[in-house]
Amino acid sequence: MRELAVVALLLLPGIASAASQLDCTLTVVESEANSNFSTGEKHPITIETDEDRKAITVSQDGRKQVLDHVTFTLLSINGYTADMSLGLDRASGNVVLQSYGADSNKIEFGTCTSKATGAVIPK
Repeated sequence: MRELAVVALLLLPGIASAASQLDCTLTVVESEANSNFSTGEKHPITIETDEDRKAITVSQDGRKQVLDHVTFTLLSINGYTADMSLGLDRASGNVVLQSYGADSNKIEFGTCTSKATGAVIPK
């Protein structure tokens, strides 16, 4: 079991620590016709994770959203609220973010880099 933990830490340099901050660039791939978002639109977000506290915070457009129902596994980091869900693949740094609202829903995909190292995850 100890060897598995060491391998996991070697494979996940950007998001292996208890707390980390990730800079991500997302592209809107699907949105409702009546939403304020257009397909192909790109924008930055920051994801803060803290595995010890089981916490994920998403910062975008000047606001922060703390996600509930958070899980950390060797392969992924996931969390959601009533109006947002996030899934992050630890091996590639790929992320999917879905936002739900009364008059707008959107699905975004992107890639994250470690704020500490600047490297795409993994190095």
